[in-house]
Amino acid sequence: MQTLFHNNQTVPNAYQGSLTELRHAITLHPVKKPSIMRRIHVHNHILRLAMLRSRRITLLNELPNQKAPSLIRHISNSTRDIFHWDFFSSNILFCAEQVNCPRHTLDLSIRMALNEIITQLFDEFNSNARQRGRVLRFQNIQYGYMRVEPRHGVDYVLDMVLWFKKIRPPHRATLSVRRHAYIQQTFGSLEIMPDSFFRDTLRQRIAKSIRLWKETNESKDFNWKRIELPPENFHVHMIVPLAGRVDSFKRFANNLRTVCLDKRIFSLILVIYDSAPDVNTAIAALIDELKLEIDVKVINMGSQPFNRGIALSRGADILGPDALMFFIDVDILFTCDTLDRVIRNTVRGAQVYFPIVFSEYSPETWSDSDRLLSDAFHYGRKRGYFRHFGFGLVSIYKSDLDLIGGMNLNIQGWGMEDVDLFERCVHSPLRIMRAPDPGLVHIYHTIHCAESLPEKQYIMCVGSKTASLASLDSLIDQLSVYS
Repeated sequence: MQTLFHNNQTVPNAYQGSLTELRHAITLHPVKKPSIMRRIHVHNHILRLAMLRSRRITLLNELPNQKAPSLIRHISNSTRDIFHWDFFSSNILFCAEQVNCPRHTLDLSIRMALNEIITQLFDEFNSNARQRGRVLRFQNIQYGYMRVEPRHGVDYVLDMVLWFKKIRPPHRATLSVRRHAYIQQTFGSLEIMPDSFFRDTLRQRIAKSIRLWKETNESKDFNWKRIELPPENFHVHMIVPLAGRVDSFKRFANNLRTVCLDKRIFSLILVIYDSAPDVNTAIAALIDELKLEIDVKVINMGSQPFNRGIALSRGADILGPDALMFFIDVDILFTCDTLDRVIRNTVRGAQVYFPIVFSEYSPETWSDSDRLLSDAFHYGRKRGYFRHFGFGLVSIYKSDLDLIGGMNLNIQGWGMEDVDLFERCVHSPLRIMRAPDPGLVHIYHTIHCAESLPEKQYIMCVGSKTASLASLDSLIDQLSVYS
């Protein structure tokens, strides 16, 4: 009865987390907000769709000419084609060929997926419990394996401990047993939609979440119909903070001249801090040359100390809310394809793009073949690495930057402003697009970590400095010389 007529005792946060109660309940109490009611309604539809998909797969498997279900859905022709299994036990995941490997905490998404699988699995086990005279109850997972096969779905092998309860007299008993479960989650059929339709649908959905996030849903008649959305602007405004670094800026300017045939799709905003007089003169000459071919705006910050967060904020202040901004550094080289990905992966009012940049190691540690390559867009293991924990490069609309509160202007010295911006994007309704971009290369330069930095920033600075010196392969080569 308690399950069928569920009453959530934690009233202030009722039904704002997982909705596992919905699977078995007839009624839910209390539901006081229209937004929560809508969430329950949508989740109920999701459960019904999942049930219909499962039923469809079952019926397809019963067709005369249909292949029997098999645990082997993919046959590898070489070792490169093998999909590795990940092992998990308790809250720890052991994996290979991923970012946080070989060991890290089990992600929330995986834990939620396992909870859904266990719930559905035991519902199916107990669907005919009365006829069989037994009920199965889940205890825990001892360990398990999982892998993703991109063409088919997700495979699980779970070692579970469960209660086996016999309910027919005279043999009533409750036993603790251990069983293996082999589970397959099959992907649905392929869906194709135009980019414009996807962007519009995503913007509509996120816009409603933003209205709730900003606590505008005080009335009981919240309108979930289509919202009139502001237009998007596909002109990229690159904002570059600059303090000295003449050689780096010259390389950046030369790349900028040749990167795209159509230079009308982007413009450059330089936020310049004063340096030595001869350096300022050289930078001014390069800017004058650049202005002949590219739309360049210059903001002079004077002799104040360099602060990347303040520089990016000043550059953004001169733009309107519909401006598509790309925060970039003078040490970056990029291709025209990167600008296309910036435009496609940044959606106003819905999505922010944090590309993962390829960062070069010190050229002194490169192999001879790497030194012979004529350009920077090569990705050998000894040449560099994708900086998965760097968030300095980001494309975002000005209105979305204002939505999350702008840049943090209180951070002084090296680093942390990018991490702060990323975390605030994560905690907002905006969706994050995060992926390696092969058209972005960070050219190696020496890093100076001032001892006056706060401890957290100093540790991050030293970590970034040491990670960029050489690859593990190069270090092993050095060890072999002295062994």
